[in-house]
Amino acid sequence: MGSKSTDKPRCAGITSSGKRCTHLVSIPGGLCYSHDPHRAQQRREIASKGGKLSRKGNPIEEVVGLRARLDEILNDVLEGDLSTARGQVAATIIGVALKSFEVEKKQREFIEIEKRLAEVEKAYARKGNPTDSDSYNFGGGRWAR
Repeated sequence: MGSKSTDKPRCAGITSSGKRCTHLVSIPGGLCYSHDPHRAQQRREIASKGGKLSRKGNPIEEVVGLRARLDEILNDVLEGDLSTARGQVAATIIGVALKSFEVEKKQREFIEIEKRLAEVEKAYARKGNPTDSDSYNFGGGRWAR
């Protein structure tokens, strides 16, 4: 049979519930991203950005944050701190989020174009069609002669 998941090294950290962390690590006795004290500042910065992004709702900042997170996932996978399967799932979810920003942007553009078209149609209706009148003179000045 294959090797059991218990044969793989697990994080030596303890969760907030008092249980041993179940994340895989590259070396026995090592710590995962969530428990590594060397990454504490990085975790605080990411958490701070995440909180700010959710309050601001600025799509550009959110996209930048998601791209930064993709870079972190890539580095974690390459360093062996994150399994390729988990990295793929996280990258897929982030990719879907990025795609949703693109769809949202297209929807806003479409709504804006609809509004502008409605304004043009109103202006056209108020002025009437200038080509319907026989007295309408296209052009003018010296080039019309």
